[in-house]
Amino acid sequence: MGGKEWENGNISLISVEQISANLETPIISWDGGSWDSRTVELKHKDPSAEIYYTLDGSQPDKNSHKYIAPFTIDKTTRVNAIAYNAEGASKIVSADFAISTWAVTATPFKLIGENEVKNVKINWMQRNDADVYKIFRNGTLIGETRGDTYDDYGLSLGENYTYHVEGYKEGRKIATSESQSAMPFSPSQDCDVYDNRNGQYLKNREGGISGMKIGDLYFSYRLERKKKTVDGQEKDGWLLSESYSTTGKEGSWNSPREIAFYPNVNFEGIGFRYNEKTRKVVLSAHYEDQGGYTAAKIFLAQITPKGGIEVGTMERPLGYDSRDQSLFVDDDGSGYLLSATNMNSDIHIYKLDETWTKPVELVNTICKGQHRETPSIIKKDGEYYFFSSKASGWYPSQAMYASAENLGGVWTSLREIGNNSTFGAQFNNIQRRGTNHETFGVWSYHWGAQYHHKDPDGNFPRISVAKFNKGYASMDYYRYIEFHDSYGIVPVQNGRNLTLNAPVSTTTVGANLHTASCITDGADMNSSVYFQNSTYPYILTIDMQKKAKISELNLSTKLVNGSETAYKYTIEGSVDGEHFQTLIDGTDNWQVGFQILPVTNSSAYRYLRLTVLRIINVHNNNPATWADGVYELTAYGMPVE
Repeated sequence: MGGKEWENGNISLISVEQISANLETPIISWDGGSWDSRTVELKHKDPSAEIYYTLDGSQPDKNSHKYIAPFTIDKTTRVNAIAYNAEGASKIVSADFAISTWAVTATPFKLIGENEVKNVKINWMQRNDADVYKIFRNGTLIGETRGDTYDDYGLSLGENYTYHVEGYKEGRKIATSESQSAMPFSPSQDCDVYDNRNGQYLKNREGGISGMKIGDLYFSYRLERKKKTVDGQEKDGWLLSESYSTTGKEGSWNSPREIAFYPNVNFEGIGFRYNEKTRKVVLSAHYEDQGGYTAAKIFLAQITPKGGIEVGTMERPLGYDSRDQSLFVDDDGSGYLLSATNMNSDIHIYKLDETWTKPVELVNTICKGQHRETPSIIKKDGEYYFFSSKASGWYPSQAMYASAENLGGVWTSLREIGNNSTFGAQFNNIQRRGTNHETFGVWSYHWGAQYHHKDPDGNFPRISVAKFNKGYASMDYYRYIEFHDSYGIVPVQNGRNLTLNAPVSTTTVGANLHTASCITDGADMNSSVYFQNSTYPYILTIDMQKKAKISELNLSTKLVNGSETAYKYTIEGSVDGEHFQTLIDGTDNWQVGFQILPVTNSSAYRYLRLTVLRIINVHNNNPATWADGVYELTAYGMPVE
């Protein structure tokens, strides 16, 4: 068949107890690609050997399927195979095939200044076998693009719209995506409004409810570093406290009650979760001895509201080291611990006991050797989605996710999501929001106060909007986020995307041989095409095709982990392409990866000119021209003609 053998990231080789030392294992091969289906072939060097296999995860023997001819699998499957000859049986060999469904997501959003949610953002995963994507609404072609996103504006309220995408290669259709529907609506105006540029609330309703509702009261818990006098000596430690309220509103909380004090230790990744079965609050954290980072323990305890605390685990889970961690609760109330292990190389999934304070079983090991941090799982429509960030100190990194139908089953390989720098932040967690409608927000932290060149806005969460469809997940940046009690999260875009698919010219040929048009294709993942040049300064000019008033610019640039770079640049606007006026002066810029650039100039422009002057390593202030790479320059605003 000519397929690859043991080279694809979706395939893992697993051997178990050898039965015959002389008989080699079967060879598993497959045709290329991971979309929709794969054809699998089993073979053996010994022509007399017979091969048996299973597709349900069970161990194969002579009562299993006997291999006769290549077979097709159309869902994520583990293939186990064994060979027999006159000398006996071989070892069992296994291959995990992660079959990806090509799907779109459709996310309703507002434009700034509108009251109705009457626009839809369509996202999909780019394919290696496609170079153009055509977007369809209710079966009618509405546009095409080279990237992975498209906006549909000005839709009718209350009407259901179904979107799908077709992929083309050199004019020939090669695939049709699974569809997703969206319905425009008019939300309540009673909401909080969050600004993703600086982490400030533009509108924060007074009297908002906080805390977790337990019975007739609201409870709030904190585990924070404090100094306390113990036996006449002042000690540095962590104080656990509880407050409660009858309404959950500001000003109604009682004075905090101390539950416990832990001296000479350190906690990270602190979380609280209410267990409805036990009616207790579970505290989870990464535990270390003070001043060290080698204990690598998990701290799990349950708190009785208005009562005491019972520590269930303060050790390495089942003997494995554990650092970044989180809890996941499945639909049936079962609790699981996600833990970065093997010096943060792998992720373990442990099943917990009924109290969620004691690991009882190692369910799966995923992301082997990937060095992922801040693990988090969400479940949507029967699919599990695992999210994490890359170990990169305080600087931004590409968030990634994987999906599976079963926590202990086969997971897809890690896939990129969001953009190459998670919009200038590090993924932290994902949350459901909405009482009558389910929406998902992704909280990623912009650690500006920790940078070598500090961001004056400091540390704050940057909140993206996530959407899911049959194992595919998307995550988008919007300038503003509205929080509604009933609907959940409503994203607000700072105008229309004015630059998507716009033609781009440059003063020189890109050193990486890609044309300059990649900076307006809408794709800015770490693996996306970027423009790179070898001499400076260089200029990229975008023709938006019509004049528009620009409200915001986003600049996405390449990141090199450990050698993050800042771009020194200017962005100018022009009506005729000859006479330019400065819109953004970035000659003193020290931000890395992703920049949110408000435009205060209210004039209308047709052309945008980006001039890259220098690229500097933010850690040592040395030139870093080798790290050059402009992924995307996006303009938001409104056309005026």
